[in-house]
Amino acid sequence: MEKLSWSIRVPLLKNRVILNQFGLALGIPFGILIIVLLIIRAWYGLAIVGATLVLGFLLVMFIFRGTYDVQYMLDNEGITCETQSKQKKRVRGMATATTLIGALTGNPTAAGAGMLAGAGVKRRLLWRRIRKTKYLDRSGTILLYADFGETTAVFCTKENYMDIRQFIQDMVEKTSANY
Repeated sequence: MEKLSWSIRVPLLKNRVILNQFGLALGIPFGILIIVLLIIRAWYGLAIVGATLVLGFLLVMFIFRGTYDVQYMLDNEGITCETQSKQKKRVRGMATATTLIGALTGNPTAAGAGMLAGAGVKRRLLWRRIRKTKYLDRSGTILLYADFGETTAVFCTKENYMDIRQFIQDMVEKTSANY
């Protein structure tokens, strides 16, 4: 049974995959909100939204030190993607604080967001569930697409990218032939 594992620190502001995901997650809802606020000329609302975005950005950069620290383990069954232990503690701390503040203020949206944030520190994706792969050779990133909305980004080092790419190709082909 072959296993591959590695850890990597991915810069948040230099990785195109992460920037695209930020753009989708924040750009669409906040973009719509900003357009609506512009149409109704709610200047104070625009200032509050802008300040919230800037403070949120600074908070993320401070707490996570500008990187996404992740470790991977690939075996014959699938891939495990897990936030590294130091960053995992920070994520869980923020998630717990958000959940508690949401519960204490009677805000179920904030409480639910906190619970969801804490749940995403470890994911397991089986090879047989992968429907599509995309190889971004220049950035050393592999995107694995499973069910709707379930995408896993595999960030590789320059040294291990080709080995990881070949391993994933082999495992996806092998399991898709069996199903």
